[in-house]
Amino acid sequence: MPNVPPQDMAGAAQTRLIVAAVRESVAELKSDVKEIKDHRVSDIRWLHSTLAAGFLILASMIITAYFKIDEKMNDLSKAGIQVETRLEDLLQRIPPVSTPAPKK
Repeated sequence: MPNVPPQDMAGAAQTRLIVAAVRESVAELKSDVKEIKDHRVSDIRWLHSTLAAGFLILASMIITAYFKIDEKMNDLSKAGIQVETRLEDLLQRIPPVSTPAPKK
């Protein structure tokens, strides 16, 4: 370093040390970025497959509940029809009420 004055020699050495430390940090960052790039597709697939599985489980639960409720509604409507039929039969069996003669 013939062109560097003696008072700046210490500053240049310090700058070289800083540059070396920064290069090591950048190399670590580059390796981390490469690792992230290698695993990003598998992570996204895992996330999508998990969401799809959750959706299918939720949909199957809703469909099962719907069929159970539909079955109960059919049972209730059958029971309602039976009650109406019995009431109609009872109404046909009951004799008409005779009205008393008016009193003067």
